[in-house]
Amino acid sequence: MASTAGQPRGRYSRTAGRRLEIAQAVLDLVLDVGHAKVTTAEVARRAGTSEATVLYHFPSKDHLLIAALERDEELAVLQAEGDGVRPADGLAGLDLDVLGEHVRASTRREPLLRLRTALAGLAAVPGHPAEDYFARFYGVAVETYARLIAERQRIGKAHPGLDPAEVARQIVAAWEGLTLQWLISPDFDLGDTLVRAIRRLSGQNLMDAARAVLDPPSGV
Repeated sequence: MASTAGQPRGRYSRTAGRRLEIAQAVLDLVLDVGHAKVTTAEVARRAGTSEATVLYHFPSKDHLLIAALERDEELAVLQAEGDGVRPADGLAGLDLDVLGEHVRASTRREPLLRLRTALAGLAAVPGHPAEDYFARFYGVAVETYARLIAERQRIGKAHPGLDPAEVARQIVAAWEGLTLQWLISPDFDLGDTLVRAIRRLSGQNLMDAARAVLDPPSGV
């Protein structure tokens, strides 16, 4: 018999289920029409509930939009686990070209990128509902990229003298800034540009040049 330990029961289970339905409705709505056109009335209609219930669980539009981002993260984790990737591994060992493909895939969901960028700016306002979400989001992002850089240092693809956490912060800043530029003028490949930035920031270009000097190709 399957264990039910730790599973929400009764009213708590129904509450969690209702919140999930609402969050999914907001996410779908953002992808369909963009975050600016999200209304509690349409969220309620898609979730099969009332506006009062929506506002009971999420007291403002910003709370709803944050729920959409959180739901998208949950779905991404489920997808990664389905592909055999453990979330705890983060980006460690990930080929940068594969990372570039993931970034390009994100541009095909432009409404979600616009939502994340818009809320990131509001997160700088003390007390805004997005403040806690982005504090956690950036914390996880820096930790994840730091593991990536540390792994690349281990295999000789990043300069060993660099601080992985510092480089990670620079990568996150580059990703955020490049995304904003792409949303305004999408006339460049966001994935390729970010990958080139990571190679520069991590010292990979310098490492590759040094290897070419110390171990030139045959015939040179």
